[in-house]
Amino acid sequence: MYDRKTDTYWSQFDGLAIVGELSGMKLTMISVDTVTWGEWKGAHPDSEVLSQDTGFSRNYGRDPYGSYYEDSYLLFPVENEDPSPVHPKTFVYGVEINGAFKAYKEDDLVALKQIEDTVGGVKIKVVRDDIGTVRVTNLDTGEAIVAERGFWFAWYAFHPETELFLQ
Repeated sequence: MYDRKTDTYWSQFDGLAIVGELSGMKLTMISVDTVTWGEWKGAHPDSEVLSQDTGFSRNYGRDPYGSYYEDSYLLFPVENEDPSPVHPKTFVYGVEINGAFKAYKEDDLVALKQIEDTVGGVKIKVVRDDIGTVRVTNLDTGEAIVAERGFWFAWYAFHPETELFLQ
């Protein structure tokens, strides 16, 4: 990520300013939902989107990454590569609690709908609803815990000590 105002480059996965005026600062993490337009529109029928008529010739209806999601090829090298048989482009939701890292495969959440687990000594519940929204909650306090959605290879590259939930 790039901040034009301060010429700062931010690591997308951990929110750390790595180059520029704000180097060393860390962004406050928030959960972000990734759902299809069809799922969103079904749950929120009055929603609208911006026009695709932007004045640029880009086809906004076509994904520019093509088959990148399915193959194991990475566009750039990573320092920590997971030796397990998990496909590197498996979508996961990763959490960090008390210095402990754990990831949950999106396919497991689709199948199970919810998972109760303990991470960093904290009992949590991970819930995925029908439109794809994922929420992680501390079961003792009711507080929301930020979950980061990303490819397994990227989560593992930043958190090689992570544990992967296996059903």
